[in-house]
Amino acid sequence: MKLLLDGGNTRVKWVCWEGDAPGASGVLIHGGKDWSDLPRHLAPSLAVFTPDTIWVVEVLGSGFRQACHRLCESLGWPAPRFLSPDPERLGIRSDYREPARLGLDRYAAMAGARALGHETAIIVDCGTAVTLDLMVPAGCHRGGLILPGLGLMRRSLGLAQGVAGMTEGRDDRTVAVCTEDAVSSGTLQGLAGAIVHLSRRLLEGLDAQSPSPARLLTGGDAQRIHPLLDEGWQIEPFLVFRGLAVVADKY
Repeated sequence: MKLLLDGGNTRVKWVCWEGDAPGASGVLIHGGKDWSDLPRHLAPSLAVFTPDTIWVVEVLGSGFRQACHRLCESLGWPAPRFLSPDPERLGIRSDYREPARLGLDRYAAMAGARALGHETAIIVDCGTAVTLDLMVPAGCHRGGLILPGLGLMRRSLGLAQGVAGMTEGRDDRTVAVCTEDAVSSGTLQGLAGAIVHLSRRLLEGLDAQSPSPARLLTGGDAQRIHPLLDEGWQIEPFLVFRGLAVVADKY
């Protein structure tokens, strides 16, 4: 059994991966600054497992990596291994000017898409930030876009005079009649509209003979956004982990 961890900007996610499928999983919301307590917070949930290998994809830096090492030592596990943007491992080559600056979770999501049989795809990860990536055959990442995620949009609006404290309301109002609902509905529908529009723009550069692209949605807010998108989108909640599992199987 492989234990896979994803250290994101807001949450640390984990899943026990057996064979070709996810098993037990969990989430820890973190403060993003001090990782000294990470082993204490995660160990109670993870101590019941005995993984053969531990792999981590993260965007949080060296402090988080050190905390992962301490966690594994405290539980008597093998040392964790960390995903790197190595095309030989991932099968993904990016057109980014500096490929190492592309988020490792985005690399993993593309590897996960290929593992599902998708060679041409728009991949949208709805997390703290929303990332859109265009992948074409042979594991080529053409590039993508980044915009604020749902929570980040609402928190930034909460800084505006007259809106502070009124950022959480009902998000099913097309025409809202109070500030809370206006913020909640406006940010959700605005984000969904942006995803639809930007995905179409990204696909404009594809050759007319290209295979029909898969449209994959993942990340913590995927379930909330999916009903507002046009047809053809599929939710893949474990897409990043699937890509990480591909690397773990090879190494």
